[in-house]
Amino acid sequence: MKPLGKVLQQADLISSEQLEIALQEQSHITGLRLGEILALHGWLKQETADFFSQQWPTLLEQKTKQPLGKYLEKAGLLNQQQITTILVEQQQKKLRFGELAVLKGWLKPTTIKFFLEHLALESQLQQYLTQQGASPSSQSPVQIAKLNLEMVLPQQNNLKVSNPVENSAFAANSIEQESARLRLFSRSTIKLFKLDEKASNPEVLLAEVLAWTDGQPILTQKLCRLLAESEVEIAAGAEAATVQQLVENSLIKNWETQIAAEHLQGIGDSIIHNQQCDPLSLLELYQRIWQAGEINSNDSPEQAELLRLRLVVQKQNQLKVANRIYQAVFDRNWIEQESVKIKLFSRKNAELDAKASDPEVLLAEVVAWTNEQPILTQKLCQLLAESVVHLTAGSEVGTVQQLVENRLINNWETQVASEHLQYIRDSIIHNQQYDPLSLLELYQRIWQEGAVPTNGSSAQAELLRLGLIVEQQDQLKVANRIYQAVFDRNWIEQESVRLRLFSPSNIKLYKLDEKAACPEIVIAEILSWTDGQPILTQKICQILADSDIFIAAGAEAATVQQLVENSLIKNWETQVAAEHLQSIHESLIHNHQCDSLLLLELYQQIWQQEEIPNDDRSREQAELLRIGLVILKKDKLKLGNRIYQAVFNRHWVKLELEKIIRASLAQTTIYNPIPATHTWTVGNTVTSPEPKGTKRFLVLLAIAGLMVCGSSVMVLGFSVFRWLQVETIFKQGNALLQQGKHQEAIAKYNKLLKLDSNYYQSWTNRGYALAGLKDYNQMLESCTTATIINPEAVYAWNCRGEALYNLKQSEEAIAAFDKAISFNPKDPVFWINKTEALITLKQPDKALETINQGIKLLKQIWETERKDANAKELAIGLTYQARVLLQKQEYEGALKAYEQALKYNPNYFIALRGKGIALQNLKRDDQAIAQFYSLIERPQLTNNEKAEAWYYLGLSLCKFGQAQRAIAAFDQALKLKPDYPAAEQGKRACPS
Repeated sequence: MKPLGKVLQQADLISSEQLEIALQEQSHITGLRLGEILALHGWLKQETADFFSQQWPTLLEQKTKQPLGKYLEKAGLLNQQQITTILVEQQQKKLRFGELAVLKGWLKPTTIKFFLEHLALESQLQQYLTQQGASPSSQSPVQIAKLNLEMVLPQQNNLKVSNPVENSAFAANSIEQESARLRLFSRSTIKLFKLDEKASNPEVLLAEVLAWTDGQPILTQKLCRLLAESEVEIAAGAEAATVQQLVENSLIKNWETQIAAEHLQGIGDSIIHNQQCDPLSLLELYQRIWQAGEINSNDSPEQAELLRLRLVVQKQNQLKVANRIYQAVFDRNWIEQESVKIKLFSRKNAELDAKASDPEVLLAEVVAWTNEQPILTQKLCQLLAESVVHLTAGSEVGTVQQLVENRLINNWETQVASEHLQYIRDSIIHNQQYDPLSLLELYQRIWQEGAVPTNGSSAQAELLRLGLIVEQQDQLKVANRIYQAVFDRNWIEQESVRLRLFSPSNIKLYKLDEKAACPEIVIAEILSWTDGQPILTQKICQILADSDIFIAAGAEAATVQQLVENSLIKNWETQVAAEHLQSIHESLIHNHQCDSLLLLELYQQIWQQEEIPNDDRSREQAELLRIGLVILKKDKLKLGNRIYQAVFNRHWVKLELEKIIRASLAQTTIYNPIPATHTWTVGNTVTSPEPKGTKRFLVLLAIAGLMVCGSSVMVLGFSVFRWLQVETIFKQGNALLQQGKHQEAIAKYNKLLKLDSNYYQSWTNRGYALAGLKDYNQMLESCTTATIINPEAVYAWNCRGEALYNLKQSEEAIAAFDKAISFNPKDPVFWINKTEALITLKQPDKALETINQGIKLLKQIWETERKDANAKELAIGLTYQARVLLQKQEYEGALKAYEQALKYNPNYFIALRGKGIALQNLKRDDQAIAQFYSLIERPQLTNNEKAEAWYYLGLSLCKFGQAQRAIAAFDQALKLKPDYPAAEQGKRACPS
């Protein structure tokens, strides 16, 4: 009979290193068996060791054979629930018992083969190996293991027991024997992981490890392995800090991608997908234990299940979370999120199901706004459940958006989620642990930049704890779109000003405690005029500080109003805020980003109507916001404050408009616009409006020559005013084009061309507007007309190329793009458009040369300007480079290009999707699957983008041999996009 250690090693249940250490320890300590030592380390269950030492020799002699599952259950390698699951799935999937055990990651293929060779019938072994595609004689255990390396579910670690000290199966129970076990555990662990070489005091180091893991074998092993692999020498006294840093950075933070991810995910999944108890009941029980620290034990099935899963332990009739790592990973946020998922995505929500033709899409739209925040998700679902409208397919997006805006965001202080949102606000503004102003400034950075890197600061940790932000891939982002809309830039600025003003130091600085009976009310009155604008607020406070008045209770409003009107508004050009107000005036009248006439007209509209809808595509709106003259509140543009409203009033606007018109009559250049940022999209590129060339009228000379007769002066006057009319219409058309109002823009351009048919810029931009309507034949006619009028009209040539490309005349399109490049070789748009055409013609070498030139130009722009828009353009260029490399079948290069693009724009859908496609082509299907799953979870995707992600996920799953899951993915794609032939074809082609 073979020794126990050899048998266990052949069954691939322990490693040669583990066996060697156990044998050495056995030689030093009497009274312990080899199996007990292995179990003490957590390398093997005690029942498994007992099975092989006591039952295995007898079973080898028996001729009558039992089913494989019976042996595996006796050996403690599978439990009854796992066996039942496999037997059920066998009927559906028609796979062998052992193969399913391996597929689920419960056993290694070499272990299955060991049992089949020694106990099962020869036919079972033959069938198992035939299923794997080989005969018993042709495959070694290593080869069989290799066959199963690419299974979707990872196999579990052999370390499956809980605390080896608490659950030991030794016969002796004396204090001396227990001490011997502990000494053995410490000595062998220190020796195994060479902790004596890493630390001055290895016993203290191990004690710090156990303080985090409470002896949980897998976590203990992972943490000791990290210490063993580190290059740091741990001095005496540094043990606690070193272990804590390792635990937080390599186990807890972003735990889903860390070294213990498999184990922790298994714990989480065992609760969320529990077959013995209601998962929600388990979560609620665990939440009670987590919050209270410990609760009294009883005989409830839920407590028994949590103990069985070893997420909690029992000590002196009290249940506690098993260790500090579990406590940090499976925290309140995790509990709340998983509870929401169970409630939302279970099919028990009959009320919500009855509200929509496609409840899954409806729930996805809810989550797109809430990002699964429990309270907001519950509130929004409740609103949907209470509504009387039945949602048809396709109406989910608009309905959910309307509910969110009207019932949660607008006037949120009085809406259904007011209590929760007020709690978030108060937790920041009245924070007792950290400086509220620092928290606001950090949140402002995250809000403005979209994402900031994590750095482990206490302020970041506090915002994460409050739930206002979340961490994703080492980046901090606002937790959801509702928080982003409620706690927006205007809110941040207002609260920042309030914090500064209401602080005792500021009240003292401006002597408001000496100047007013109720300084807080005075501050509130000041803010009602300035709306938190820092300079104006400071000026009024300074006026108060310098005055001799005392403001009695009840006189605050009248006193502040009088100060504002007399010292800021009247004759504002010579008052205390003159410099600030003059800068606002200059930014409007002499603006370098937008046409001043259009800015004034927009401001006049806001002043008259009090508010107008926000349009992200309007350059004029963006400029007024940048200047600070208007603010954005609940997706509406409003005047910045009452002082601006009084200074820059209707009369002021009228005077300034008249000045601009008079100045225009004296100018000799008709129009000199500032070029807009280049923009393009795949397939249907719409480039910036065509800039007009210099066109001189020589007005003074004309006047001198025509003074002879009055009628000529009348003709001149008519020409000048017609020119002004043409220019105004052209600007209006461009504004409409930038807003995506293509039909209205075309009407403006047509109107202009009736006045001046040679205005080639109007023909060009009319072509771009027609592109927006996908009328490429008329687009081609319009842009060709522009090139005939002015053969050097660079954007007209680009427009012509785009029209030809969309009409599938790629060679002619390339010729047009080459014309544009010859006139302006420094515009990357033309190089990228040419690349698109070359890709269509399957000329990858020329395409690569072309796109590399475009990327070079984009990098030059990025290095010069460093704007967010430039980064996004560079990401587009790199994505084109990746597409070319895919066509050349250089998949590694394509993957690198997509990853480079995502560094410049982490949210670029085409690059995210392309990365998955590159991984597919590299046959790294498991990574491709992970990529598409992560893409699907992004909240900002359109339905078409989600459909594409599901489609590509289906392709990967199909290639990976997961036919059922692949077909489910294709079905999801077709739900989102019913007219999707590729998904239909993928579904038919995937073998079931």
